[in-house]
Amino acid sequence: MIGYIIIPDVDVSTLTLVPQHEHWLKDWLLDIETEISNDSVSSAWCIQGILAEIVLYGYVQTDWKGIIKELLKDEEGKPLAYSARYGEKLHNFSDQWKQTPIHAIYTHWWIDRYNGSDAYNINSYRDLITRCIQPSGWIYNPNVSPTDPRTRMKAELMLSISMGVEILSAQGLEQTQKSLFEAILSSTTLTGYLSAECFRMRTLQMLSATSLAPYTLGEIIDLCKAEEGYCDFSVDSKVDDYMGTAKRTSRDKPIHSAISALHARQIAKYCALETQQAVQSRLSNFAGYLSAYPLDIPAFRMRDIEVPFGTDLSPFEIFAASHIISTNG
Repeated sequence: MIGYIIIPDVDVSTLTLVPQHEHWLKDWLLDIETEISNDSVSSAWCIQGILAEIVLYGYVQTDWKGIIKELLKDEEGKPLAYSARYGEKLHNFSDQWKQTPIHAIYTHWWIDRYNGSDAYNINSYRDLITRCIQPSGWIYNPNVSPTDPRTRMKAELMLSISMGVEILSAQGLEQTQKSLFEAILSSTTLTGYLSAECFRMRTLQMLSATSLAPYTLGEIIDLCKAEEGYCDFSVDSKVDDYMGTAKRTSRDKPIHSAISALHARQIAKYCALETQQAVQSRLSNFAGYLSAYPLDIPAFRMRDIEVPFGTDLSPFEIFAASHIISTNG
């Protein structure tokens, strides 16, 4: 099984791609090859590049290890999320590119573990994560962003704690750590985001504590139905985390996402059989739609702004879409 936390239950070593997805991935690899030749790269590109090559060719062709060593390590050898040249492209980010967020630590750890690299040292990664455990129980690097957890993106918090717990669990969690993580996960109310709840359940599973899930967990699945599949959140239900008031979303358009569909399926495993069956039925219909329109994975847009909020297609979305088609067709 070769998978990644973002796309639960997807094994890229056995994944069958539809032709349009295969062509898209090959074009994407060519595009980032050009960027990397100019020293512009991110850790997210590296993990997706590795997974793409495994899907397409059955093995890793590019020297990602060398790229990471040259461009994505700081002077002390700590993992970086972005190369200096990549950071120059980000708006008002030129002086902030040198950072080590949890997702960068996890991605480097995953790649080193996959490569069986001599550079793979579980203790160094464990130490990095341990230093990022906050008194509240959340895991994040305050040197990257001092944002109050109350106003941090819920998906980011849940993803980071899940990544951190996985790394720590490689050598066994200390009981005090386990209790701390269980406390924050069980005391955090339902977030309203499929991704956040999927990562919460993944972490609780690693802690053998799924009984601590919100008792209303299944409600989010129905709320997040969108178009042919699922959106990460319900546009109508969005609330400002700081003010506690409803956000102005009257003209925001919910979009379906293959990744969100996988997250809904993962959450449903911890819900009633009726919910599981409803999600499976919707995924079967979504698979039919994606078979007919394999590249219909739109970007989220806000109100009347024409520029997409973030990318529309990414390798992760491609993997998720092909997986849904091949397992539900």
